[in-house]
Amino acid sequence: MLIVSRTRMKNGVCCGGLDLQNGEFIRLHDHWGKNLLESAPFQIGEVYNIDYRTAANCRPVPHIEDKEILPNYEKLRQLTNTEIITEIDRLVDVPCGGIETIFEGKLRRSTFATYISPEDIPQFSVCFWRPNAPLVKSGFLGKTKYWFGGSHAINYVGFQEPIEIIPAGTLLRMSLANWWSPDAITEKRCYLQLSGWFIE
Repeated sequence: MLIVSRTRMKNGVCCGGLDLQNGEFIRLHDHWGKNLLESAPFQIGEVYNIDYRTAANCRPVPHIEDKEILPNYEKLRQLTNTEIITEIDRLVDVPCGGIETIFEGKLRRSTFATYISPEDIPQFSVCFWRPNAPLVKSGFLGKTKYWFGGSHAINYVGFQEPIEIIPAGTLLRMSLANWWSPDAITEKRCYLQLSGWFIE
């Protein structure tokens, strides 16, 4: 398994993997099905020999990638960004274009966020993307966002140091956050997140 993302959570970290044998997207949980602690060793670009199974507490669509990893994993090697991109392109049909090319074209937008509504849910919650326009960094209420096309705000949740502009065509790893609402009136939504990027 190739580790392709490491993102911040309220309690711990979320690490995303790509099975190098079958191209399956994996969201790593511990062998109890719980979120990983921040001390978890998995870093972007590392390749592990890991046995995994569908998590007993796997969430419903779109969050189908939850897997429990068994504790006898072994780190094999570290890939460069160029090697990571090569492996992803080998296994994944990465969409290129506007934001309508990802998550089955079901993304909606509000003034400061891009999201999935419970009325129209895609069948998965992580993907790669090569946007046809740059993403531009902006701060908002102490958080880092990137704007695509001047109209789609995307939360950044990765550990990479933010850069001012992510060039068009850059390989991005995207995800949908868990269902959330700021109050009892607003519908719960899965907000779009940028996990990180790969530049050769």
